[in-house]
Amino acid sequence: MIDFVDKIPKRLLILLSGLLLGLTVIFADIGILAYVVIIPMGIALFRKLNSGEYKAKVAYLDGFTFYMGFDLVCFHWFIYFYPLEFAGFNYAESVLIIALAWVGLSLLQSVFSAFVFVLISAFSKTEIYKKAPILMPILAAAMFSVNEWTQTFTWAGVPWGRIAISQTEMPILMQSASLFGSYFLTFIVVLINMLLAYAIVNIEKRRFLALSALGIFVANALFGTVAYFLPTVDEERSITVAAVQGNFPSQTNYGATAVEVYKTYEKLTIEAAEAGADVIIWPEGTFSISINQYFSYKGKYMSLADRVSGLASEIGATIVLGSYTVSDGKLYNSMSAFYENGDQIIDAYSKMRRVPFGEYVPMKDLITSLVPQLGELNVLGNDVNRGTGYRTFPSTVGDSAVKVGTLICFDSIYEETGLGMAREGAEMLIVPSNDSWFYDSRALNMHHSQNILRAVETGKYTVNCGNTGMTSIVSDKGDVLVQIPIFEDGYAIGTVSPSSVRTLYSYIGNLFVYLCVAFVIASIIIEGVIRLKNKKNDKKPLL
Repeated sequence: MIDFVDKIPKRLLILLSGLLLGLTVIFADIGILAYVVIIPMGIALFRKLNSGEYKAKVAYLDGFTFYMGFDLVCFHWFIYFYPLEFAGFNYAESVLIIALAWVGLSLLQSVFSAFVFVLISAFSKTEIYKKAPILMPILAAAMFSVNEWTQTFTWAGVPWGRIAISQTEMPILMQSASLFGSYFLTFIVVLINMLLAYAIVNIEKRRFLALSALGIFVANALFGTVAYFLPTVDEERSITVAAVQGNFPSQTNYGATAVEVYKTYEKLTIEAAEAGADVIIWPEGTFSISINQYFSYKGKYMSLADRVSGLASEIGATIVLGSYTVSDGKLYNSMSAFYENGDQIIDAYSKMRRVPFGEYVPMKDLITSLVPQLGELNVLGNDVNRGTGYRTFPSTVGDSAVKVGTLICFDSIYEETGLGMAREGAEMLIVPSNDSWFYDSRALNMHHSQNILRAVETGKYTVNCGNTGMTSIVSDKGDVLVQIPIFEDGYAIGTVSPSSVRTLYSYIGNLFVYLCVAFVIASIIIEGVIRLKNKKNDKKPLL
């Protein structure tokens, strides 16, 4: 077996691992394979490290190959945007823009991610590695986690391809995210792969390395089993929540009248209230008009806010909807709450993480001067402004109100937003979104998986409400309790149990990543000390 592997070009093994890992991310139902698909890359890597001639240039090309394969798979959904007629582009222009977006974003992320392999190469030449080579799998896993973390720094880094996503169909195996977040899950997956790969190339310590990998897997599963069955929610304060899916594709929605959209949501909302819903959620960007804009319906001319407020009073339930708000002349993508007693909270929360080129154009002056057409990709016509901070709001009026935290669509792929809402005292989360741009691609599943991770990380029930899907209710343990099909109008309704208990992760945040960074820095310092000591010893006289 090893002889056969050795005959395969090492870079091909590296590319294969990147592609296969990407598949476990977009198809989380095969996520168990994530624990072995990186082994070919690990074998190739350790073979090169053991040669003692693993140069930085070669390592960079290896890293670029791995991540390019991985990112191309994870960002495959760009092709579903074709054609871009809704944005005013013809078929030829659509092909060019989509290709540039798909390959360009993959290229951009791979260019920086490739340095993971360069650092591994550099570490292999240290005295620490020579004395304790077992540290290499740990370092590699740490670097993978740190790399994912750095993708949250700028608009150019899109944390869509989280390795942890591969674990979201296995609640038992992802409960450790409540301890240290999704980065920790990434660490575990990569570490097990690297230990097994090292076991294959290291005959002397094969048993120890293989047992170590098995032990880590079992320990994670045992913790997950205990955590999964440990109750952390308050069932006595449970409320019935419905998430309404109106099924208005974006390409249609922004051409549909407010009346057409409202009729559908009114009908489904009344049905949900009759089914016992206390709180009813409408998705992000339900309407193409702002919350205070007027329209005519049933012979009455009134603002959207007044219309929805009247509906909430009529059905005796709280309605939370996504719509645009304008404050001080600035446009925001917001959620607003309307209560049965007539109270309103306009702009209960405004989106913190905006979609580049969808809601705003980053470095607008520079980019539009180079490629003017890209400035037109903002489908709203005007840049959406960033929200002012994390805010929760009560689900209902009264003493038993549950504090709701909101992650609007793109918000939810960033760990920090879930942390921010948990720290603001959120007892449940809602994720209104508009993923209809992706049609029926796996992007919908990947986004839904991110929302599952936020539920486990924060220990909060999470209600996902998509314009065309995916609409669901997810427990604090990551179980999908109810879900309705995509591209169908309807509503998901179920019982949501609030939780005032905060997970360890919601307290310590990304401490684990900081420890990974500290581990790398400490290794560099120790190496410097060792070399300085050796240099001094070389200068000592022999007699």
